[in-house]
Amino acid sequence: MFDKEYSFRGTHAEKVTELTAGFDRDNKLFARNFDVYMVAPIIGFLYGRKADLDKGKETTKIFPDILIREQPNLQFNYRLIMLLDKENEMDFNERINKAFRYDGSEKAQGDEQLYEQYVRGGVDVLYEKLLETVNNSDDYLKNLYDFLEEFDKRYNQAVSTDSILNLCKLARS
Repeated sequence: MFDKEYSFRGTHAEKVTELTAGFDRDNKLFARNFDVYMVAPIIGFLYGRKADLDKGKETTKIFPDILIREQPNLQFNYRLIMLLDKENEMDFNERINKAFRYDGSEKAQGDEQLYEQYVRGGVDVLYEKLLETVNNSDDYLKNLYDFLEEFDKRYNQAVSTDSILNLCKLARS
């Protein structure tokens, strides 16, 4: 995983293309397709959004050299989602296996497909929150601000310093 060219297809390719397009002469929401690919699975997971593959004609790609160079960061995202996804696996030890032991094996195929569903779901959320209601260049910034504000209220307020420290201790052991 994360060692060959990646293609967004169909409506998700169209959405990624729009997310990486400039909204005025100097500004973009995302600089590259890869930047969307890094954020989208986390957003998809946190918002509980998955999407099936759309096999439309439109495609936009991420070249293998970028994926290979960024493989540690991509694996971190994958492992984080596998560890936190209680909805698809209740047993903590099995989530650890999915995150670290099954990587690249036949047992991981279903998890890799699930991860890709989160990627596509995250693209959908990003598009809806950032672009769907845009009418002028001011709307881009307003939508970005509103999305970040919603995200902060939804997730950062619920996380205590103690829970972060406990996760850090668990990660070190």
